[in-house]
Amino acid sequence: MEEHEKLLKIKNLKKKYQINKEESLQVLKGLSFSIAHGEMAAVMGASGCGKTTLINLICGVDKADEGSIMIDHTEITGMKKSQMAIFRRNNIGMVFQDFNLLESLNVKDNILLPLILENNTENSEEGFEKIMNVLSISDLADKSVTDISGGQKQRVAIARALINTPRIILADEPTGNLDARSTKDVMEYLVHINEQFKITLVMVTHDSYAASYCNKVILLKDGIIFSELQKGKKSREVFLEEIYDFLKQIGGE
Repeated sequence: MEEHEKLLKIKNLKKKYQINKEESLQVLKGLSFSIAHGEMAAVMGASGCGKTTLINLICGVDKADEGSIMIDHTEITGMKKSQMAIFRRNNIGMVFQDFNLLESLNVKDNILLPLILENNTENSEEGFEKIMNVLSISDLADKSVTDISGGQKQRVAIARALINTPRIILADEPTGNLDARSTKDVMEYLVHINEQFKITLVMVTHDSYAASYCNKVILLKDGIIFSELQKGKKSREVFLEEIYDFLKQIGGE
């Protein structure tokens, strides 16, 4: 794969946290990998392997001690907070386990919130309608987010992540609070969005079933990459078994 096809490039990423004056914990120990334009990738591993730290570094809410993170040819590791906030708003969509929706707003206003905050709602209706249709939530626009199911809330959260037409979506345990049926629905919608909008997606998950919908699975162990699995032409069921087998080796869930 050519270098110019890579949307996310991570090189020698290191991060440690100070526990107290004498002790520190090295969470990431020189991580290097890349994600291609339009790829859908999962990051997996046992608790404490560095998954959440990695997502926090990519979205710029935390800073690496060493190494490089490039998103669409832009190096973000040296950015000031104000620069990173602008870059994140324009290029990164976020999806969270607990949805992070505002209960005081209806579904439509939750989705449009990133544009409202940017005072950029002009000509937003066409994009809004397209996203609502793709996610099958057009009939929910005027509903309160307190009156919809968990699966519907996550689809609303995905719509909000898409409204700014980001270069990449980062999803932190997007199916963590969902039942089996809703997990299947949300993952199928994410695949559909990935294919239709050609948006790169990186998902942290402990759920092998959810990960099996991705093209690539990156397995972390003790702050380094243990293995990278490629789906290729395998069926989702075969890929799921492969993920299970590797997770057993690293003590994942």
